[in-house]
This record gives sequence, C-alpha cells and structure tokens, in this order.
Amino acid sequence: MFRAAAVSVALAFAGFIFVAICTSRASAAQAQLDAQNQQHCDDDSTAPDDGGDDANSKASNDDNQAVTTANSDQHAPEAAASSGDDSDSSDDQTADADKDNGNDQGCSSDNNDADHSSSDDSNQDNAVDVEDGPSLLTLFDYYTDSQHYVNVTTTSIASAPFEGFMATLRRDWMQARDTNTQQAAEITTLAFNRDLSELWGIGGGFGTARGMRSNDAIGSFQTHLNEDGFSATATIARDMLLASAQTVASNIRQTDLGLSLSYDLSEAFSADAEVHHRFYSDGNRADEITFSPDYKVDLLGGKLALGYRFSYSAYALNPEDGYWAPSSALSDGIALGWSFDHQAYYGRAELGANYDSVREAAGKLANGPSSGPGASGAITFGIRPGDGTELETYWTGNGSAGWNSMNVGLVLRYFL
Repeated sequence: MFRAAAVSVALAFAGFIFVAICTSRASAAQAQLDAQNQQHCDDDSTAPDDGGDDANSKASNDDNQAVTTANSDQHAPEAAASSGDDSDSSDDQTADADKDNGNDQGCSSDNNDADHSSSDDSNQDNAVDVEDGPSLLTLFDYYTDSQHYVNVTTTSIASAPFEGFMATLRRDWMQARDTNTQQAAEITTLAFNRDLSELWGIGGGFGTARGMRSNDAIGSFQTHLNEDGFSATATIARDMLLASAQTVASNIRQTDLGLSLSYDLSEAFSADAEVHHRFYSDGNRADEITFSPDYKVDLLGGKLALGYRFSYSAYALNPEDGYWAPSSALSDGIALGWSFDHQAYYGRAELGANYDSVREAAGKLANGPSSGPGASGAITFGIRPGDGTELETYWTGNGSAGWNSMNVGLVLRYFL
C-alpha cells in the first residue's frame, strides 16, 4: 500500500514539473503575442492620415451595426433598465461587440476602456472578488512519529465562484498504518461561503466520510465577522477523527464547536485566539484554548516575527481509542519566524521552543507530547513558474520528552 503511495507521489511530482513547464511556455507565448499586438498598435498610430477617414467611416458603420445587433438581442426588462443611460450602454455594447468580432485586436481606445471601467464599477457590488476566481489545489502529505504511526494523505480541492458564492469541492484520501493495523479512509465534501456584506458572511458544507467498514455523513456551518482589523469566526462541524489508524478502525467521529478571534492592533502587532469544545462518538469530550500574539518587523527583504505560543487542553477521559487524550495539557513557548514573498518565489522558516506540562489520565496515553521541554521547526518554500501557478514543498517537526513527529509534503496550486 505504501509502496504504491510512494510511486503516486513520485508521479505527481513529475506531473507538477510538467504542468509548470507547460505553463511557463504558455506564458512566454502569450507575452510574445502581446508584444506583437503592441507593435501592431504602434504601426497603426504612425500610419498616414490619408486612410484615416475611410477607417473611421468603416469603424462607425461597424459600431452602428454592432449596437443594433446587441440591442435586438436584449430582453425587454434589460432594455428598460438600461434606458436611463443610453449613451453609456451603447458604448459598452459597441466595445464588447468589436472585441467579440475580432475588430479590436488589442488596440481598444481610451474611451472604451473608461466606459468599461464605469460599467464594471456599477456591477461590483454583485460580483465575486477578482482574486476569488477558480482555483485547483493538489496536496501530498506524509506523516510519521516515534510511535510508528504513518499517515499518507492525498488532497484535491477545486474552487470556483457560483451565483455570488465561492463553491469548493474537496476530496481527501488517507492511508494509515500503526503497529496493529492498516486502514484507509475517503472524505468528500462540497462547501460554500459568501460575504453578505463588508462586515460579515456565512459558509458551510456537507459530505461523506467512508472508511473500510463505515460510511457516515459529515458537515459544517460557520459565520464570520470582520471590522477594523478584528475578525471572529464561529463554527460547528462534524467529521471523522483521523488521529491514527485505530481511530479510523473504531469509526470515531467528533463534533466541534469553535470560536476563533484575530485582531491586528497595528501593522507590526497582531494576536490570534481560539476556543474549542469537542464531543466524540465514544462518549469523550474535550476543551481547548490557544493564544498566539506576534510582533513583526522588516528584515532582509522579508518579515521577522517573534511570537508567544500558549495552549491548554483537557479531556474528560482516556478511552484508549487511538487519540491523545490527557486529563490536562498546558504548553508555553516562543517562536521565531522569517518569511519572504517575491514575484517568482516565496518561503518561510520558523523555530520554536516550549515547555509542556501534561497530566495523564488512567490507562495508556496515545501518541502525543509528555511533560518536559520541547522544540518545533517548520520550513516552507514555493516557486511560481508561471502566471497563476504555485509549486510548494514543506517540512514540519515537533518533539518533546519521549515523543517526536514529522510532516513533509508537496502542494500544487493553480489559479485559473
């Protein structure tokens, strides 16, 4: 199973490189075509004036014909609505018709550009943000820890705007192994989100989680508020617990009631906090609190961030179902990170040190930190081989007394 997964990762990486090369060549070809069109425009602008009258006459006739055709295709309600500003409407339709018929050739006049700008502004309130266009993401993640737990996850995400919403289709395929069993699970979800105003929005999703011996419905709903650098998100979600092969085999489900807060006090200082209350299908429940302020300064063409990390979690009991469930766990630490983002590449590196105080419940505690000092590290590096394409690799590591874990992965993002 894991040999096949390794082959899949290798093939996917080769596919990433192929897509990157193709995209780069397509971008170069588009740049060459733009340069030719610009040269064509420059030649037209320096042409003798003798043919100007004929050209203007032909353009005028084409424009009138295009306007007539466009108006004849309009439905009655749309025509009535646009009658309040016939000149702007005609100009926009003329420019659109010229481009559709190939008459523009990349040399639209300034007047038409201005008309399009005013038209776009009038519809901006009803449109999805340009930055929130269609996108594709593929991720391969490999996890292992000192307790011989191995997890290989493949994630595919497709997002696109639809009727004012951002719709997302996601599929996760996980293969897990520990010293006792091997398991596989597939999770498929369809999600949506929308900003109802500048201040708040909603989102949610539904899907299925299918294991080797189970099939269950999952879903989530959230609402968020944003104002003057402050944001708050409230979430309720039910999903499959993928902590280990044993949790998958035991068909453990969790319901999470969460609240996350973020506040940018200034350009340099920000703080994040989260509160979660979880119910588990095995009768357990847990509470978790995290708090992480950061202070950032410019350094060497990037951002240097110094932060404090606090977390507290407590479980009602330890059911020994394959997930970490201490009676209480308190962690204090600091983190130092440096990130940069240039046009062709970006990256981030972070080092952290912490001290954990863990009080274990009765029974055998599953994989997780124990009391004592700990350390963490993370490295991310990505390139942009072409317009709208990002290829990224990452590594993370965590360790404490008697336990350590590691993640390594590849990510391909493509923005259409």
